[in-house]
Amino acid sequence: MQDFFFIAFPYIALTLAVCVGLYRYFSHRFTYSSLSSQLLEKRQLFWGSVPWHYGITLILIAHLLPWIFPGAARTVLGNQTRLAVLELTGIALGVYCVFGIAALIARRLPNDSPARAVTSPMDWILLLVLAYQVLSGVGIALFERWGAAWYLSTAVPWLRSLVSLHPDAATVTGLPVFIQSHFISGFVVILLFPFTRLVHVFAIPFEYLWRPYQVVIWNRDPQLPQLPVLHQIAASPRPIPLNPAEVQRRQLLTRLGILVGGISAAIVGIPSLAFLLGLRKVPEVWRTLGAADSFQIGHTVEVSFLDPTPLPWSGVTAKTAAWLRREGPDQFVAFSINCTHLGCPVRWLPNANLFMCPCHGGVFYKDGTVASGPPPKPLATYPVRLRDGMVEILTTPLPITTV
Repeated sequence: MQDFFFIAFPYIALTLAVCVGLYRYFSHRFTYSSLSSQLLEKRQLFWGSVPWHYGITLILIAHLLPWIFPGAARTVLGNQTRLAVLELTGIALGVYCVFGIAALIARRLPNDSPARAVTSPMDWILLLVLAYQVLSGVGIALFERWGAAWYLSTAVPWLRSLVSLHPDAATVTGLPVFIQSHFISGFVVILLFPFTRLVHVFAIPFEYLWRPYQVVIWNRDPQLPQLPVLHQIAASPRPIPLNPAEVQRRQLLTRLGILVGGISAAIVGIPSLAFLLGLRKVPEVWRTLGAADSFQIGHTVEVSFLDPTPLPWSGVTAKTAAWLRREGPDQFVAFSINCTHLGCPVRWLPNANLFMCPCHGGVFYKDGTVASGPPPKPLATYPVRLRDGMVEILTTPLPITTV
């Protein structure tokens, strides 16, 4: 059953979304829009539409960027402070979306609501699925902490395997059912794309960028009382031709806007494309942890070090941590501080010779292998070397085990 939901169903949803979406676009072009009810309830719609669209757009971007650029995401999330800030921001955006979707549903509930009259059964289904999607997302953020970190080692490999046509659901089948339902409902939303007004996401009027200006002229003076229609037509002014200088100015501003937009897109797009194609590698830097003699054989201690690419203004937030053990005169091993379940920082219990995750009860042996609990993999390790009597660790954004 899990193979169906995490391997077959995503392909089914995407295939139907593309094929039925194209059929609807070419066969029923008029319906390929949001079929907006804004004219019916503009004020009521504002409190639902604005929070929903702004909130969900930022959340989708936050989900897509780690999937497209996992290396850069590990760099950003490798620090606990940055991870906590992003988690809190995500929760705030999620609550913002919940408020928006609740307002969009509430405005359709009264029997005399004009919005209800134009809401189809499929629209109701879509609203309920979207409501569950954002509510489950907020629930995961609140009760399954550090999702931004474990998303990299669970959902990202699964999604990338689907894109590469070598599906592998091993990284998500061990997650709690609540999290799995969030993933599945995401593909349910994709499945509903061509059957609902959600298709307006792809109805982007690019032609507005180059079409001629549309001149709108009042057929009456807005300050005067309403006149009969015939008088309005008779009194309507003739179109006033535009000044050639005004036309040239608008053309100059249009071209300048296109130039600035193109430069901005290049500034953002070129580095992003370099990450995507693997042309720009995430740096790995050896950091000194201290003199080898300062670490006792058999003892496990917490060490801190700078990220591989700290920013000048990062301050203390540029530091991350690991557990370092000296196993012999020239032998050291460093474990990632993040639990492989959901990314919580693990603690070392010297009396029990165990690593313990305080969030969900994961336990690891002293060699990092799983002893009990929900963690699916052993603790990740950093490369360590001894150089000129100093212990050095090879820093990476966020080590992820492949065992």
